[in-house]
Amino acid sequence: MTADLSALDIERRLTAIEATLPTFATKADIHSLRTDIQAMRTEWKSDLGEMKADLHTREARMIKWVAGLVVAGAAAAAGVAIAVNQILAAGVGG
Repeated sequence: MTADLSALDIERRLTAIEATLPTFATKADIHSLRTDIQAMRTEWKSDLGEMKADLHTREARMIKWVAGLVVAGAAAAAGVAIAVNQILAAGVGG
């Protein structure tokens, strides 16, 4: 950089700096942004916790439903086996 800048050059550079300054973040801006991000993070964690709880509830209901179907199927199969056994026993003995 040379020391022989004209007043016009200095004014142009100063104008460029002044135009750029509003785009720089202050400590307050950064603190506010951090606070906002922390609030969103907390909200997301809460929402995620609620979603997990909902999934666990649905999973428990589904397991109970499947277990019920298995028990009912086993009972039906046992009933059919007993009925077939009785029919075969009655046919053999009769």
